[in-house]
Amino acid sequence: MIAWAAALLATLTLWSSYVPAPGGGRLDAVAPFTQLLALRPVLAAILVLAGLAGIAWARRRRARAPAFVLMTLSALLACAQVAPRVLSRAEPAARGAPTVTVLTANTLRSSVSPNVIVDLARRTGADVIALPETSADHAGSFARALTRDRGECWRAFGDPLSRADDGGAGPTSMVVREALGPQLLAQPARPPGALGQVRLRLTRLGDGRGPAVAAVHPVAPAPVASQLLWRRDLLALRPLCRAGWILAGDFNATIDHSPMRALLDVGCSDAAATTGQGLKATWGTLGLLLTPIDHVLTSGAWRPTGAGVLPIDGSDHLAVWARLVRS
Repeated sequence: MIAWAAALLATLTLWSSYVPAPGGGRLDAVAPFTQLLALRPVLAAILVLAGLAGIAWARRRRARAPAFVLMTLSALLACAQVAPRVLSRAEPAARGAPTVTVLTANTLRSSVSPNVIVDLARRTGADVIALPETSADHAGSFARALTRDRGECWRAFGDPLSRADDGGAGPTSMVVREALGPQLLAQPARPPGALGQVRLRLTRLGDGRGPAVAAVHPVAPAPVASQLLWRRDLLALRPLCRAGWILAGDFNATIDHSPMRALLDVGCSDAAATTGQGLKATWGTLGLLLTPIDHVLTSGAWRPTGAGVLPIDGSDHLAVWARLVRS
């Protein structure tokens, strides 16, 4: 019975984003499945080994092991589903096509120094930097440092609904090269409990109106409480995916979670997964990198040609960058 309970729990966890839950949604929007599914690639590999070890143990005892077979098969199928994320499907940009490099860097409650952001911009060639957990004042110091270092003007935009220096995780900001013609768009009404968001249009990038870009930070799924706010914040981004926006930030979800899959289903694609970087973790605890929850999502005419992950000195997150081209 213990073996069967373990096998069924393992299968439910690995495939919880496909299991219907009471009240709508999927089982992965119910704690603790939400948190466990964030570790899906690692869990799948561990469970393959555990299942094979159980089968070997049963064979030595000349016993049957259907529970361990179930565990192994479900874990192998999960591995097969996530494995393509290490294979790049990106195509090179056509000569002369408009390009933009987008970087997202969670600054851990505005605790990252401007020099760190300047270094990240140098290494990636970033044009747009999404800044979850960053106050408007702190983003302004980044823009001034980038202006001095890069020899061109950068502008900072903060979430208008957040206090400039509240020292919390709520504010979201963005810094952008002035040459792209950033124009602040109307910000969405923020429901109770939601974190900040910044929306811009890059009016001088390419022909016509230029792409719309949003720096986003959906709330984190609470370990022992309802996941409704987390799911609500993620699903609220679906209209942006349908409209061809570029989204960057700390999504507090992996692309295995059903609310993130809902974004992919309506037109967004994950730049890291498309370019073979989809299994690189971007956040962890106790110094251990565990899960890829920071993303650059593309949609509409914009597609990634390259992406990567870099450390951020002073933050518990890693930065994610993506070089995008208009098709």
